[in-house]
Amino acid sequence: MRLLLIDRDSAELSGISWFLHTYYPGDVTIEIGTTINEALQSIQQFEPEVILLNIDLFSNNRLIALFRTLKKHSGTILAMTTEPLFKNALKAIDLQVAHLFVKPIDLEILKQKLTAISLQTPKAKTVYQEATEESFYYQLFLGSKTSSLETNIHFTMIEPEHSDMLKKLYNWLQQTPIYYHIKIYPLSDRIVCLFQTDDLKIVEKDARTLIKEWRSISNSSLNIGIYDGEPTTMKNMYTLTKRALRQSFYEGYGHIFYTSKQLKTQPFDPLLSPEEQQLLISSLEDGNIEAVKAFLYRLFNEGIYYEQDDLRIHLTSVLAQIRRFMLKYKLHEKAAIEQNYRQLFHLIIEHPIFYTIQNGIISFTQKLIELAREARMEKRADYVELAIEIIDQQFQDSGLSLPYVAHKLGISPNYLSTIFSKKQGLPLKRYLQQVRIHNATKMLVETDFAISEIAYLNGFEDSNYFIKIFKQHIGITPNRYRKT
Repeated sequence: MRLLLIDRDSAELSGISWFLHTYYPGDVTIEIGTTINEALQSIQQFEPEVILLNIDLFSNNRLIALFRTLKKHSGTILAMTTEPLFKNALKAIDLQVAHLFVKPIDLEILKQKLTAISLQTPKAKTVYQEATEESFYYQLFLGSKTSSLETNIHFTMIEPEHSDMLKKLYNWLQQTPIYYHIKIYPLSDRIVCLFQTDDLKIVEKDARTLIKEWRSISNSSLNIGIYDGEPTTMKNMYTLTKRALRQSFYEGYGHIFYTSKQLKTQPFDPLLSPEEQQLLISSLEDGNIEAVKAFLYRLFNEGIYYEQDDLRIHLTSVLAQIRRFMLKYKLHEKAAIEQNYRQLFHLIIEHPIFYTIQNGIISFTQKLIELAREARMEKRADYVELAIEIIDQQFQDSGLSLPYVAHKLGISPNYLSTIFSKKQGLPLKRYLQQVRIHNATKMLVETDFAISEIAYLNGFEDSNYFIKIFKQHIGITPNRYRKT
């Protein structure tokens, strides 16, 4: 759109010009005239499609050459006035202006009026020169030996925050002034836009405008991928732009992503190590939600990125440990909790934003910790199974004892001793010794460690005491066991 601004106040015209260049959703070329002679010259040479003028310039309409020129103008005229007087309204009627603004101009209304004018103006869509007779979709998905775009075309792809808004987005794009400068092709979850310009800044400006305008009408966001590399096939541009849009997994929506600025990912083992499993379970048992947060936030350090699929696998491994925690406290028997667990699984597999997945896991974990604490207080948990798990995980710690385990479970040592002996048929201390001695027998066979070191690694600070207990359980000394 070619727009001519006419007013003596050059500062105000500069402000209007800046606003339209920044926020008008389409190409706009603007000239400014601050005198009648400048305005006349611009109308003749610039041939504006729309003129916005200060009607106060005309003290006597019919005696001014500018007025006669405007009467012959075939485009649209908008007017503004400092004072909404009846005589100024008559001037506007005489010129047949489309709208009379009262200063200061509401720039959003001006933008809407220009958009409406642009849509009403009959224009023929630019016909893009095709490199071959192949259809767009054939080039996009099957490829072509030649580049499918001329050098003055920019390949972009738009992705709505909510996939069910794709049809609305497609229809909306056809109603914007930008539509006259692009070709649009809908895909299953995105829309390809081909901008007819070789100026990347124009594409960037239109992309920012689309994001802003879409947010205002739909209360949701867009991501726009822009191919800014060397000319190549349509299929290659599509592949690279789609890959650039995958960065939204980390960044969220409302952004522009360039194919030349791909995130560099680092190697990452998606499966939890035994140490990580122990750390997560211990954090859950201790009710330490901050430790759980720290465990998850370590995956989202600034400047460090991992493959999206690896992160999803990793988070399902986290969910498996959470499941173990649920089973221990019989939380899976609560219908609402079980349903939330299944929803969280789908969130990890399907949701496009990593930050949202993290927050979902943290929120669910916090709820489980509170329910587990209630279960302990109501003595509904299987304390014997919980005690066995603590022993199996920490038997190498020489400080592990009946009082320690009881404290971890939030019950009294006497109560734990009673229920443990009743269910297992032996005291907790004896069970702990069995676990330690069993692991020691394996180390005696599989390693060359000294007897004293094996004792220490299995929770015995005194090697002589270890030998004594070992003989009680196995019937021979550790040294003889190793030899035989």
